[in-house]
This record gives sequence, structure tokens and C-alpha cells, in this order.
Amino acid sequence: MTRHLSSDPRRRHDTDSTTTTTATAAAAASRTETTDPPPSTSLHNDHNNIKRTTAPHKPPKRVTLRRYLHNIVKADPSLRDLESLSLSIQMACKTISNLVSRAGINSSSAMGMGSTSGGVASGNHSSFSSSSSSSRMEEEEEDRDVGLIQYDYRMNSMKRLDQLSTIVLRNALRFTGKLQSVEKAKDDDGSSSGGGGGGSNSSSSGSSSRGSGGASAGAASSSMEHQPGVLIASTLDSKYVAIFDPLDGSGNADAAICTGTVFGIFETEEAQQQQQEQQQEQQQQQQEEKEGIDNVVLGGGDGTTIASTTSSPNILINSVLQPGKKLVAAGYCLYSSSTILVFTLGDGTHGFTLDPQINEFVLTHPNIQIPPRGNVYSCNEANSEGWSDDVKRYLHALKSGENETRERYALRYVGSMVGDIHRTLMYGGIFFYPADSKLYPRGHLQLLYKSAPLSFVIEQAGGKSTNGREDLLGVTPSKVHETSPCFIGSPEDIEEMKTFVMHA
Repeated sequence: MTRHLSSDPRRRHDTDSTTTTTATAAAAASRTETTDPPPSTSLHNDHNNIKRTTAPHKPPKRVTLRRYLHNIVKADPSLRDLESLSLSIQMACKTISNLVSRAGINSSSAMGMGSTSGGVASGNHSSFSSSSSSSRMEEEEEDRDVGLIQYDYRMNSMKRLDQLSTIVLRNALRFTGKLQSVEKAKDDDGSSSGGGGGGSNSSSSGSSSRGSGGASAGAASSSMEHQPGVLIASTLDSKYVAIFDPLDGSGNADAAICTGTVFGIFETEEAQQQQQEQQQEQQQQQQEEKEGIDNVVLGGGDGTTIASTTSSPNILINSVLQPGKKLVAAGYCLYSSSTILVFTLGDGTHGFTLDPQINEFVLTHPNIQIPPRGNVYSCNEANSEGWSDDVKRYLHALKSGENETRERYALRYVGSMVGDIHRTLMYGGIFFYPADSKLYPRGHLQLLYKSAPLSFVIEQAGGKSTNGREDLLGVTPSKVHETSPCFIGSPEDIEEMKTFVMHA
């Protein structure tokens, strides 16, 4: 009887339908489970004994810088102008990254054309002029030292990169249509220099020393003459003002050593005053409502108005002369084996890496935290003869292991501040450039557009900074190119340094 029922076609159809329905339900249930089994786990179907293996999890979607900023503005619409400014910065950084990557190719082409740069032949006369000028250049080159020739090529390459980076950054900022001015930063005396030589004390005798002196003398004087094209930009509503160092470490580009762009964004004094006035008005209205006072104007106005931040260059410059603690955003873009944009909006430090396949910055280092202590110190130890005794004692403690960790620290120094700071941020340790009584008595690094923005980035990641006497972010610069000593790094390393270098 059982055999007869199983041979019934209708019975077979019902059994197959039941089996199919059960298998479908089991598959649906496996898809709707909240916790997926690991990829190696097998599911056995009792009806058809078919072995099923779950697929691996899909990788999470990458977050681009555009989407990241869009989400921030969505949560706080008042940051929309800050979003536009940040996007223009990332657009400029992409172009500068391409310029830096081709620096070696461009410089080698320029060196190859050096002996034939007298002119382009366009006839017998032009050919003669070109050949005669080339011969004169060759004779002059033979009389000059080889080190000076190579140094001139390096200086020309550095100047060219600085100029191109400045132009690219300025055009990118103007392209947004959100800025009303992009000016080259100059101090009151009209000088745009002061980075390498400690302000206005820069030497200007490079041409005279280059002809008769050694390569080192010409190199020193020339490096003092050349300074980067620092930019200041202001938004249309005059709410934000930004300062940029287009290419830090440009002299290292031909040697394929990392360089970087540094930027800092302030809220203008006008915007801060408006916020304070609005808060005072709101408090006054609330107080008047409580006391039952009508909305009347008590007293007359004095007729004074707040000038626009772009009414004159001096006002624009004064708007950025603020302490680093008032920064609302800061960051840097590192051009190295990869291009990494690290910045903060005052809510933690985040890193974005440029993906060359899609040409977009992708979030790769969310919420970076600097290690509490490192085992690396970064400084230009060649200048240590001019350092103070307390800094020398601290340096000896790091090198000998006579410190809190009882371990010797390793020295890592690139010579590009962005590169040294980025390594310190990722691995911990301390970066310092103290005052040098022989060369840079007021420090060597610019406070406004180098030390302060990078210190702000480090402190947002849990680090600390100081100028050797007080908090670095609490110092107000008196001019754009003012230099200052700096100590930046892991919190425990900075606190140990303070036990050697007395602070106020």
C-alpha cells in the first residue's frame, strides 16, 4: 500500500511541492537572520541534502571627503561656507600633488636645456646669436663651481614649484565663487619674507657672496632671500578668513622627499563680535520680557560701524593675527608615497587618502589619536650648539636613555615640517625646533601658518604643544611671518620635556 501510494503521480507532485516550499522557506529564513554565520559555516537542507555556504560580507562603502563634509553641513548648515572652502583646498591639493610628482622630470628637462637656452633659431642671425650666447654660457659655467651650478638649479626648481603651487591654490580658491579676496600675505613693511631668516633680519647679500664665496655661503644667503607665497583668503560673508602655506619643504621636491600644504581657518573678529552682539541682544530681550519693558532703543548710537574685513589689505591681515586656539579648522596635505589630507574642524583629527583611480580623497584614518608616548625625537640636531642648556640636557636624556622610559630614543628628521609632524602624529614622539642663539634667536618656523595650524591638528588628536615657555596655541602673532620656537608631540613626551625646560 505504501509502495502504491508513493508511485501515485499526484502523491509525488505533492511531495515535491512540499519539499520545494520548505527549501524556499529555509533559504528565506537564512537570508533574514540578523547574525550571519562565518563564511566557513555550512547549512544542510534535510530535504534535498544540498550543502550551502554563506557569502562573505561585502566591504563597507568608502566615504569621500565630499560626502563627509556634506554630512557635517547637513547636521549644521552654518558650516556651508566652511565646506566650500575645504572643497577648494582639496581641489588645489590634487593639482599640487601632480606638480610635485613631476618635479624631478621637469627639473631634469630644465637642466638638459641649460646650455641651449640662449634662444630659438629662426634664421641665420638667430642661429648665430644662439650659438654665441650658448658658448658664452658654457664659458661662464666652466668658471663656476659645480656645487653652485647644482644649487642654482635646485633653487630655481624650488622657486618654480612655490610659484606654481601659489598660483594653483589661488585659482582654486577663486574658482569656488565663495571668496571675495585672495591676497598674498605681506607684513606692514611690505615684505613677504621672513620665513627662513627669522623675519626682517634676512640677508640680502646672496649675489655678491655667490661669485667669490663658497657654495655654502651662496646657499645660505639665497635660501634667506626666497620665501613662499603665503596666501590669505576671505569668504563672501566675511565670516571666515584662511591663511595658507602652499608648499612647505619645496626644496626637497627634486630629491623625492615629502612636501606638504598647510592651512588654517579663523573666524573673523567681525563675525565674533556679531555673535557676541546677537547673544547680548537675545539676553537683553529675554530680560526685558521678564521685566515687562517695551522694545525701545535706550540711548543713541555713536555712529560707529565695523569695517569689512576686505576694505583694506591691512584689515585682512589683522583678521588672521589671532592665536591658534581660535582656529575653527586646520590641516595639511602630505605629498609623499601617497597623498594624505589630514584636517580637523575642532571635533577630532581625520585623515583622507587620495585614491588615484577615482581622483577623490577617501576617509582612511578616522578619529586619529596620537600615541601617549613615542620613542622617536625629531629635530635639526646640527643647530644644537646654539640651543639653551636646558634643551641640551633634554636632548642628552633622550639620546642616553636617562629619561622616564629608561630607553634611548631614535632620531628621525626629514627636514619637511609636514612630513615630520605626520610621522609624529602616527607613531608618537616629539618634534621640536627651539630657539638658536647663533642663527635663529626667535625660532625658525613661522607661527601663524606652520606651527599653530599643525599644533591645532596635533592637539585635536590628543597631543600637546608649547613654544618652550607657554602654550603655543595661546600666543598671538604680531605679524604674518613671525617665527617662534615650537615643541609638538605626544602628551607624555611634552610633559617630560617641561621638566627640563622651565615653563611659566
